[in-house]
Amino acid sequence: MGSLKSLARGFFVSATAICIYSALALIRAGEPLLGLMFFLILIIPLTCAIYPWLREKNAPKNIDPIPKWGSILFSLQGAVLAFWAFDLATTFYVINIARVASEINPLGWPLGALGALAYYAPTVILSYMLIFRLKQKTSIYAAIPITAVALCMGSMNLNAGIGNFGFFIFLHSSIF
Repeated sequence: MGSLKSLARGFFVSATAICIYSALALIRAGEPLLGLMFFLILIIPLTCAIYPWLREKNAPKNIDPIPKWGSILFSLQGAVLAFWAFDLATTFYVINIARVASEINPLGWPLGALGALAYYAPTVILSYMLIFRLKQKTSIYAAIPITAVALCMGSMNLNAGIGNFGFFIFLHSSIF
């Protein structure tokens, strides 16, 4: 599997999980129409994820484990980017649209997002170089802690995005 394909697969799987969470949270908050809209939005990543899965279902099973684990590690980088995108979208809503919060980062709102990009871009590039350019067992082992740290950072972004999405649910349910 190619590097861009595995990055996109991780992004789509995480985006699907985030959309399912968002839709269920909206339905639970008493907004079934908005939750249904999120499920309709979910059709796009589900279709993009199911088609390659069905196509690769009949692929040969005797694949070298090193490229397979490299693709899995790089798809986790895509998941981290999806968590960051969710945090960016919800932070933009809470700060710029709803105007109910402010950025606690000393750099402020737009520069704080660029600060995260300054971390994620070199991490993804370094992981790509280790996994797909060097193609050695030791380079896969070196990419594991880098991916683990990126997953920790992405989980913090996911936590912040869930908190911001709580503002969205609260504000939307209090308007109607």
